[in-house]
Amino acid sequence: MKRVFFIITLITIISGLYSYSILEKETGNIIGNLDPHSAAMGSAVGAGGFRLLDSMVNPANLTSLEDGFGFQGTGSFLIDSDNRSLPMYNSFDAYCGDAVYASNVNTFADFAGGIYYNKAISDFKLAASFQYRPQVSFKADYFEQVRNNRNSDENGYPPKIAQNSIESKGGINALVFQTAFKFKNIGSLGLEVANLVGDSEMERSVIWTPEAQDIMNDTLNDTINTLDREFTAIQFKVGANIHISPRFDLGLSFTPKVELDVTGDKDGVDVDTAVFVYTKFDSTGTPTDSLTYAQHVLPMNARVGFSFKPRNIMRTVMNCDVEYVKWSDTNPLYDDAINYYIGVEHVLTNSIPFRFGFNYTTSYGLHEDSGFVFANEITTPTFTAGTGFTFLEKFTFDISLEYSNRQYEALDLFMDNYYDYEALWENYIYLNLQDRGWENPDTVNETFINLKSAISFTW
Repeated sequence: MKRVFFIITLITIISGLYSYSILEKETGNIIGNLDPHSAAMGSAVGAGGFRLLDSMVNPANLTSLEDGFGFQGTGSFLIDSDNRSLPMYNSFDAYCGDAVYASNVNTFADFAGGIYYNKAISDFKLAASFQYRPQVSFKADYFEQVRNNRNSDENGYPPKIAQNSIESKGGINALVFQTAFKFKNIGSLGLEVANLVGDSEMERSVIWTPEAQDIMNDTLNDTINTLDREFTAIQFKVGANIHISPRFDLGLSFTPKVELDVTGDKDGVDVDTAVFVYTKFDSTGTPTDSLTYAQHVLPMNARVGFSFKPRNIMRTVMNCDVEYVKWSDTNPLYDDAINYYIGVEHVLTNSIPFRFGFNYTTSYGLHEDSGFVFANEITTPTFTAGTGFTFLEKFTFDISLEYSNRQYEALDLFMDNYYDYEALWENYIYLNLQDRGWENPDTVNETFINLKSAISFTW
């Protein structure tokens, strides 16, 4: 049994990995759920909760936990596969398919944990918890090589001209205090106060190879762009659970908009004046408004959910949540969105739970075309499954697997015109080294596979 406990602990520690899309390298990826129990149920946990980190969605879930002290530590192993394709045409200018020209697979480490205490006093139950968890991740990684076509017809290996990379590190972490109380079996109210602190470092580079420098007589200059920022803020969240009947519970939670204080620099320029993506102009061409790197907002969101327990011989729980996210708080070009979450837990005859679910979320990306900036809506469907078991009486191990896929259009991260030097190319006269626009964009296909695991302990 000690060996089993060690293996489970090891899995939980080493699986504390996160990986996020290059699309969110500046804006960050908001982390919505860290608990594998609810993640296996499509993250539908607005009403009721079975684990401590369920309270990340609704702090009123604290009163659903067992009386006494408890602890939960959780981690995640997420693989992000980013495949970038461009359309291919035959000799008759007919579209014949997409060709993948860059494929990236990345992983990054992180973890979360917390402790709570629940106490029943007469008709009331009082609860409180402290948690440490990641709230926003800026982690992303992208790498590609630019190669000449020299020797490729003789089965030779085309030499490298340059190495392009984008590396983004850091995140915003939350030190959280939660409290909740429950009156009889009517319902509960909860409050969360989170101190948000974090930083991000991003580097975008084009490094010429020694061979390219030899051809150009060392006249090529490497390009390295940097963005370093630090973030601070206080975030509040309120929630409620209403016990309508023995088989039906209703949950509500609300998180107001948070404007973070941001300091740092972009290529040596203070973030207060470093323009991010666009500047608005009036009819006379005078700039009227700019979005700078110093403006970072977490949008308001509100969630309503219900939990239903049908009359089954084996215990079954069905959860469903609807979430409203006011993305227009983040950027006026974004539309507000509604996310959907649904999940089921069914306990089999051997007491092993089977959990599965689905969620459908919406996010946005900014794109520029000839000075005109527009927002691209990106939807992400996710399928989930998982299970768990109790060991050594007081310990519970949960595990979940989430599969997501999303597709969107984008331009080259590194434009072709940057490499427009005739001496570097074998067949330069046949090449058209011009920056592709939105008349012929890339297709980005991303797959996320997320394995979450956690150990909970009560005494």
